[in-house]
Amino acid sequence: MVVNILGASGEIPDIGAFLKTVAKLEKQNRITIQFFRADRIFGAEHLLSAAEKAQRAIQDGTGMSKTLGMEIMLYAAAEHQTSEALRKFGIFSGISEMGIVVIGEMPDNLLGKLGLERDDSVLGPEGKDYSVFGITPDEIEVLGVARIPEIVLEKIALSEVHR
Repeated sequence: MVVNILGASGEIPDIGAFLKTVAKLEKQNRITIQFFRADRIFGAEHLLSAAEKAQRAIQDGTGMSKTLGMEIMLYAAAEHQTSEALRKFGIFSGISEMGIVVIGEMPDNLLGKLGLERDDSVLGPEGKDYSVFGITPDEIEVLGVARIPEIVLEKIALSEVHR
């Protein structure tokens, strides 16, 4: 399955209406669309790794969620509980920067239909909240800021082991 990783910016004034539109687009196009808070994403590789592991878990019957989108969320957050993954990475009304995973052929003007603009710069690791992965300032001082994305990928991999 084709995996597309995007960054986007734009306002979501009503999360309920937004998610209804997303569900409609998913159904019409037979795709999965999952959104994440961009301030907790450490590069496109972070979301790609989560998407690949989630697809494999669903195919193997080892997934912890009923949907591919939520399985991707669990992996991206390195969590086993849906509520914790959503608390850490879920989008909300008023959010303006998002990471997006689209599984399947991306329809034309998907972001436009959602009132968003493509902005892959929001996926970069700079200025992100690494504490959501239990990474401490002392660890960053020893390892360096440049290693944060690598550490996040390790946390995702370890979450797979603890399933």
